[in-house]
Amino acid sequence: MNYSKILRILALTLLLTACSDNRHLEVAVESTETIAHYAQFRDPQQSRVVIFVFEEETTAAQIKAHAQSLAHADGRLLAVYYFPEGDIDLAPARLSRSGHIVRANELMYEGEDISPWHYAFLRPFAGESRFTNCLETPEDVLCRKK
Repeated sequence: MNYSKILRILALTLLLTACSDNRHLEVAVESTETIAHYAQFRDPQQSRVVIFVFEEETTAAQIKAHAQSLAHADGRLLAVYYFPEGDIDLAPARLSRSGHIVRANELMYEGEDISPWHYAFLRPFAGESRFTNCLETPEDVLCRKK
């Protein structure tokens, strides 16, 4: 292999590294000792639909604090759903491959292989954020009806 070819490969590697994003780092930061990232859809404008699973001892207050601390882009949708660990059958790739933020959210509410979640958090495009405990208020619009 000649010297110019090695330099081109090195330059390409550096370019790809510099242009890659750090989404994998964000997932690690968003997980805690009792709340783990499960699946996510993110569109090019940074709107997200995210699923987390939580351990049994996690309180509603801890989940609410977690939801409110999540990274979000101003003027973009952040929809977050919390399931007890072991209580979700959705393959993570189904959400990540939704193709559009509307389809990702529709999957959450209409997908036949998704059971009702326990908590939901919505930071809409505009307006106030909302956290809902679906165990206490299952009729809330953020809760899934099965």
